Amino acid sequence: MRKLQKAAVALMAAAVIVQALMPSGVLAEERRITLEEALKLAAAESGELAQSRLQVQAKTIELTQAQDAVTNQREKDSSSLLAKPHSLSQDLGIGLKVPEARKVLGEAERELANKELQLRSEVEKLVFTTLQAADNAALLEQKWTQAQKRLITLETKLKFGAAGQEEADKRKEAVDRAQSELKVARLALKSAKLQLGEKLGIDPESAFTVEAMPDYVVLTQEQMREFVAYAEKHDFELYKDTEARKLAEEKVHLTRKLYSAKFGEKDMQLIEAMYSTPAMDYELFMANYDSLLGEIKRKWEGIFLIPVPIVPIVLRVPKVVLQGEYDGLRYFDDTPYLLPVSMLEADKARLKEQDTRKKLIDKVKKSYLDAKTAEEAYAQALMLVDTRKTELEATSKKHAVGWIKDDEFEKASEASEEAQKGAIAGYYAYRSALSALNVVSAGALDSAWKPGALPYRAAEAADRREESGAGTTKTGRGHDQ
Repeated sequence: MRKLQKAAVALMAAAVIVQALMPSGVLAEERRITLEEALKLAAAESGELAQSRLQVQAKTIELTQAQDAVTNQREKDSSSLLAKPHSLSQDLGIGLKVPEARKVLGEAERELANKELQLRSEVEKLVFTTLQAADNAALLEQKWTQAQKRLITLETKLKFGAAGQEEADKRKEAVDRAQSELKVARLALKSAKLQLGEKLGIDPESAFTVEAMPDYVVLTQEQMREFVAYAEKHDFELYKDTEARKLAEEKVHLTRKLYSAKFGEKDMQLIEAMYSTPAMDYELFMANYDSLLGEIKRKWEGIFLIPVPIVPIVLRVPKVVLQGEYDGLRYFDDTPYLLPVSMLEADKARLKEQDTRKKLIDKVKKSYLDAKTAEEAYAQALMLVDTRKTELEATSKKHAVGWIKDDEFEKASEASEEAQKGAIAGYYAYRSALSALNVVSAGALDSAWKPGALPYRAAEAADRREESGAGTTKTGRGHDQ
């Protein structure tokens, strides 16, 4: 039983290694895979990541093409022989070609990073599921071995009449139950290994083990704020909405410039003046905008008087006859209200960005609290292991000198085993919560990991100092050491 206790404590402080419960002669030939190696194998195996990388390359080429296309168009426009007038939509298409291509490339790069982060989380989950299954199987194997030893001891006593048949039957049932539990645990390990092997591109029937050094993250309010700030800079969905807002604002800015270049700054004076106001009054803006359209239309109404020098007459030519393909209202094609529509789209993009940012912050905070809760549960489990270890050591000494019966000693042993199982489950729940927090915060924990087992007593003291300093109601560990 002491060997069982020491094995569990070592699990919390050193590398956690999965053994596939194979014969000892085969174990020497097994391939040992670390967590980082598993991540590399999964990345190499992932077709989705390969497609995303190709997408980044394609969008990089498209950005280069867009830059070349704009350069070529400007060269054509600067040539008096080849220059052709443009409509508003054509001018906008030229002006936004590079920003749009740059936006798409940026999104492709961020999407690749996001998929890599998602894959890391998936692999970590599979690895830790396999590790937990192996740890449980190892505990149950030791439990089964101990039950067999107790049965052999009792059968010896039975021969000499020092024990009854009923007690021997109970021992036999305990051995059968432990063996059944071990079979279930081994099946769970085999299933976990099957899923992991598939993800890594490894034959699950091959001899391989995985291992992961225990690590932890310091979880404080200050760290949470850092996680939030990091997520705001790197979250994929927020990035997309931010870039969409920037492009929408760029479209408004470019549209205003095109209006001024086409119709003159004087006609745009009233419209431009409204941009300096703290809050846009759209009703007033639309009234002024309709006046602008009316003024543009009136410039091409009526007639031109053209004198003929040879013959003393003056030709009356309708202005509309001399109107170019894209002069006046014709410049807008079918989008005379493009500017106000673009402004509304920019406002919508700003609101969407704000909403996404708020939801992201809330998600990071909630995930942080989930991780903090898992940390507390894990710390409590470790403390219970310490308590049960002390109790078992005391009970073992009394049992050795015959002060207590076998049943009482076995109860203490079983309590210690249950505490160890709880600590194992607590560790993997804690590690899974950290992995989830890392995904939600867009990889903010990548630089926050610390090697080793959770220093739960130091963490408890830090929580108390933080809560005392904040002057808030205590919500952390509610016990005294």
